[in-house]
Amino acid sequence: MGYSQEKANEYVSPSEAVLRGKAPKMQVQLLNPGEPTKQYAVIFYQGDEAFSGLSEFADKYHITSAHFSAIGALNGATLGWFDPQRKMYKKIPINGQQEVIGMSGDIALYQGKPVVHTHMAVGSPDGTTRAGHILAAYVSPALEVIVTVDPIAMQKRLDPAADLTLIDPALK
Repeated sequence: MGYSQEKANEYVSPSEAVLRGKAPKMQVQLLNPGEPTKQYAVIFYQGDEAFSGLSEFADKYHITSAHFSAIGALNGATLGWFDPQRKMYKKIPINGQQEVIGMSGDIALYQGKPVVHTHMAVGSPDGTTRAGHILAAYVSPALEVIVTVDPIAMQKRLDPAADLTLIDPALK
């Protein structure tokens, strides 16, 4: 079933971890027009892939710095655990219906484009939890994300030791 169930490769590099065009039902509403710190409700529906949708939202709305949290439910996901020796994410496949216990993340610029970084914890029907960096998350029936856009842009830089883009407050 799609990306969440791929087992061909147990690891994925950070640069290969972003899907595009997978959230056609996503809806966005600005919650506080006219305020310098904007807040958006970004709502995903059945079948949307949330990580690609957040990336598309960040591009479309020219987000230069933001943080967010979310709750909802999924039917299948691929989370990741960063292996510093390999400089890759070890895929954690999540099958079936899950409650999103918590999802949080940020958006900052890397080479002039917004980059989403997000983690989530999900709960299974038996109450067990799994967590990690989101590689893909398939919504079922909905995921409600509240995004706060910060008034000052944040920049990321490539950390060659980790081979990851990390926020650097010193960059302007």
